[in-house]
Amino acid sequence: MTITKLLSLTGLLLLAGCSSSSSSNTVTEIQDMAVPVVHSQEAVSAESSDVTHCYKENAARLSKLQYSLKSTMLKDVKPSEIFDTHSDAHQVYTALSKLEQISAMNETYRKEGNIAGLKAINEMLKPLNVAA
Repeated sequence: MTITKLLSLTGLLLLAGCSSSSSSNTVTEIQDMAVPVVHSQEAVSAESSDVTHCYKENAARLSKLQYSLKSTMLKDVKPSEIFDTHSDAHQVYTALSKLEQISAMNETYRKEGNIAGLKAINEMLKPLNVAA
């Protein structure tokens, strides 16, 4: 009897996992990201136009991700949902916080002229789906 219950529970969990939307997949991907910390090893800073271009590209992608998450997943959210660690709203706010951290690093790398750091952020953000 215990094996039957275990198999049933496993099946239900698998079905629940398969039914998640792409937005919640994006939230999970963002939460699992490590904010890249890259120390520039170049003695001379990169061309300012390269730094500016990479910074702006990252900033635009981050902005689109934030807007997408806010507009699709935070409609009609109750304040109690934000603090419930099991709610979707809490997960979205956690992902938005991670995007803010990445945005701060993007700004820091721009100020330092750290093209390697900017490119690391760019590569990390590329696989994320952005619904503009």
